[in-house]
Amino acid sequence: MNSNKTNLKSKILNLKSRNGFTLIEMLIYIAIIGVALTSFITFSVSVSNSRNKTYVIQEVQANARVALTTITQKIQSAIGVNTGISTFGSDPGSLSLSMTDAGKNPTIISLDADDGILQITEGVSGPVAITTNEVKVTNLVFFDLTPAGEAPNIKIRMTIEYDNPSGDKEFEHSQELETTVSLRQ
Repeated sequence: MNSNKTNLKSKILNLKSRNGFTLIEMLIYIAIIGVALTSFITFSVSVSNSRNKTYVIQEVQANARVALTTITQKIQSAIGVNTGISTFGSDPGSLSLSMTDAGKNPTIISLDADDGILQITEGVSGPVAITTNEVKVTNLVFFDLTPAGEAPNIKIRMTIEYDNPSGDKEFEHSQELETTVSLRQ
């Protein structure tokens, strides 16, 4: 019976030592979990930064598209260019257009401030913003390329960039645009 007791004690001790973790095993498990968590956090931050960068690019491109389309339509529907009150060849430029509708005469395309929001003022009504406050037009230059005796021809050069007061890299993006538009009238 004594030998049975000894065998039983040794079996219990063997079971106890097999059920627990050693210090080395515990450190390995903690290291594996730490690496997995670090990888997950790094991946999450990378996805977030990519999402932010994509949003910034889309915002700049959408504003650039709307701005260029609106300016083009206004120039094409004008009957003339008021060269005396337009600012050509320098930034920030402004363009004054003569329109057939007296309520929209003159139509002025300009910035609200240097490196600001693009706006259009039609007649005596207040200015209407063309770009959102999330972007700024950092370069707006108009050129009068009208040949003698021909329909007015206006070249537009502008740079639109995301307004990034924080200075974060993923919120930096700009787009330069240049086109030439002739009046149809």
